[in-house]
Amino acid sequence: MRQIITALLGATVLSIVCAPAALAADMPVKAPVYKAPVAIAPSWTGFYIGGHAGYGWSRASTQEVGLGTILVIPAQTVGALPTSLSPRVSGFVGGGQLGYNWQSGQYVTGLELDISYSGLRGDDALIAPVIGGNPPLTTTQSNRIDWLGTVRGRLGWLVAPSILIYGTGGLAYGGVMASTTIVVPTPPGTCPAGSAFCSVGSQSATRAGWTVGAGLESAISSNWTVKLEYLYFNLGTLSYPVIVTSTGTFGGTTDMMASAKFDGQIVRVGLNYKFGQ
Repeated sequence: MRQIITALLGATVLSIVCAPAALAADMPVKAPVYKAPVAIAPSWTGFYIGGHAGYGWSRASTQEVGLGTILVIPAQTVGALPTSLSPRVSGFVGGGQLGYNWQSGQYVTGLELDISYSGLRGDDALIAPVIGGNPPLTTTQSNRIDWLGTVRGRLGWLVAPSILIYGTGGLAYGGVMASTTIVVPTPPGTCPAGSAFCSVGSQSATRAGWTVGAGLESAISSNWTVKLEYLYFNLGTLSYPVIVTSTGTFGGTTDMMASAKFDGQIVRVGLNYKFGQ
């Protein structure tokens, strides 16, 4: 009898031990839940370098102030000589930039320096009618900007972790050139001896002024950004004498003073590489 009881107790203990394993084998197996890694917003802090290309334009006026009270000022009064001309200056602008950004929450501040080749140039002319039997005069004004640079602060707001809108402003500087020519068109480009009107004047210089603008910049990876930017710049004025080139009594005298204003607008796109992560 004792052997029978011992065998029954052993069988009972064995069934209790094996029961959970059997139940677990019969239960459905759940697949592991996959959790995507948390996206880390790109940091805007750090040095960057890049390039840009765009288009610029201007319609700044050049003032022509006559100095001769006997001939030049009366000629301006009757329209034989202009009192101002406005060359339509436009062209390609492209170059490089470098800078540094500081990010604090959704605010990004920075400093950027750039330098650009400028193809901004244009002409304007006045061909005067024949007045009192005198030959007509052609006055041509040519203005150009050969290169342009800026040193600007930037203040921006992150509308999304990778999209920055910003305002910018600071110093602008560039190489400018202006020239004024007065000739008799028939025969072309002639200057009769003794003419008090055939004159030429020109000046080139590096001018400094100011610039202001705004832009939109987007991070396309942790190191690369693209931007669209608008700038208005003002380099002030360039003044120079217009001197009679013909021989005779008036040769070498100053007919007028020209004062060319250099300002304009630029729209450009840029690509930047930010160092670090």
